[in-house]
Amino acid sequence: MALPQSTASSTSQPPANAVAQPWAIKNLPPFPAVALQLMGLLDSDVPVKDVVKLLRMDPALSAEILRVSNSPLYGLSRHVDSVSHAVVVLGGDAVKRLALTVALGRFTQNFMKHKGLRRCWDHSVACALIAEDLAEFAGQTKDRAYTAGLLHDVGRLALLACYPDEYENLLAVASENDFDFRTTEKKLFEIDHCSAGHWLSKSWNLPPDMTEAIASHHEAGLARGSLASLIAVSDSLAAALGYGTVEFKTETQLSDVIAPLGVGDPDAVLKKVEALSGRISEALAVISSRR
Repeated sequence: MALPQSTASSTSQPPANAVAQPWAIKNLPPFPAVALQLMGLLDSDVPVKDVVKLLRMDPALSAEILRVSNSPLYGLSRHVDSVSHAVVVLGGDAVKRLALTVALGRFTQNFMKHKGLRRCWDHSVACALIAEDLAEFAGQTKDRAYTAGLLHDVGRLALLACYPDEYENLLAVASENDFDFRTTEKKLFEIDHCSAGHWLSKSWNLPPDMTEAIASHHEAGLARGSLASLIAVSDSLAAALGYGTVEFKTETQLSDVIAPLGVGDPDAVLKKVEALSGRISEALAVISSRR
């Protein structure tokens, strides 16, 4: 299977039958070409060697992948000296997840100077790690769960890329007042981050279940075992563990948060969740150390 074509000059073009691009993200900076191509490999049978070839086309990305691979986060006993070697040691799916994280992180780095905006990125990474860890309880693969978790707030990242000062102010006000965040987004930008993410995911031709997860991660009553339900739970868990986009003020029982997963052994899930916070903190320290 051929790799997707590069889209370095702009975001991916929407399908012919797609609705017009929302005005709020008309001036969205281009997403990294490698990130878009990696998203295009979802559910594909592209050989790992072709993924390695893709990553090698971006020397800076390759260097960053090697830096993180050799960090204490992975605790490898031998030095990884190439992307190919990283694939052998970490596995192809793990390298793809890492590459997508690094590539998307490069998109956010120019507007992450403020603490509030940085929390948005940290929340996305935290959600991805939680979804990856809980994937088995929803019958999902780690690779797809992580990718959906990382991209679930891509609409928020798009809005803050276009309006960093306005979004920073919105986050600051939200941390001091109790109001519906998405309603306020609509008042300010005529679109909320879920709808913006839905448009982007459709324009990138992401799989339907991933598009649903991005669009509905704040909705209740999602089908148990679905990717959307897993991401909704992971989003709430990230906030409960201290990685929300705004300060999490109310006490939340983790057992209530994981209930929508409908697992037969909730204690097993809670044990995983309780061990996650330290791992998330360590991952963020490594992934974001040069941003």
